Amino acid sequence: MTVRQTVAVGGAVGLAISGIVLALLGRYGIWQIMLGNTDLRALLWPSSVMLPLNWCCTVPEILMTLSSIAINCLIYMLIALLLRAGIRTLKPHRETER
Repeated sequence: MTVRQTVAVGGAVGLAISGIVLALLGRYGIWQIMLGNTDLRALLWPSSVMLPLNWCCTVPEILMTLSSIAINCLIYMLIALLLRAGIRTLKPHRETER
């Protein structure tokens, strides 16, 4: 994968997770997604702590939500790039054929 593809996949995963959590929150009012004693929302979307608790249509709250989504996408892009770099260092380098 190229760097651009890696960043795109990482951003898409971050956006998907943010969308799923916001959909659960908006549709069902589910804030904590628990697996045992672990809150998956806080684990998969760390910047969700920035979200206002009583979200309304005011500009600051909308901008806070958008910045939280952007931070989550950046986190997943960074994770994808670090995984790519780690895998590339572990793989043996092939000599190029001439």
